Amino acid sequence: MAGQSIEAQIRADLNEYAADVQEAVEVAQQKAARWTAKLLRNTSPRRTGEYASGWTTKHEKSGTVSTSTVYNRTRPHLTHLLENGHVSRNKFGTYGRVPAHPHIADAEAQGAAYFEELVRKGLR
Repeated sequence: MAGQSIEAQIRADLNEYAADVQEAVEVAQQKAARWTAKLLRNTSPRRTGEYASGWTTKHEKSGTVSTSTVYNRTRPHLTHLLENGHVSRNKFGTYGRVPAHPHIADAEAQGAAYFEELVRKGLR
């Protein structure tokens, strides 16, 4: 502090604050992703349970940017079909529509709200 200009001190304080904010956001991101995957495991449609138990997270850091992704490891091709419904086919053609079971959009909205809550708590 002694011998430093006010500008240098403010710059150092802002850099420290930015590092604290980045760390709080990364921690909140990982917690919210794990929480959302758990929520999806509990709320996904079940027939055999393999689809519902396949929800997991992936955390990657590239330079200063970190990402957390929630995805279905075991049955990724079913996510769109179950969320939006689809036409049912057999060897003779189509015979109707399978109804949608929306579960991902709800979990995404709840996960985003939880992430925001965790960031706010982390910045206090």
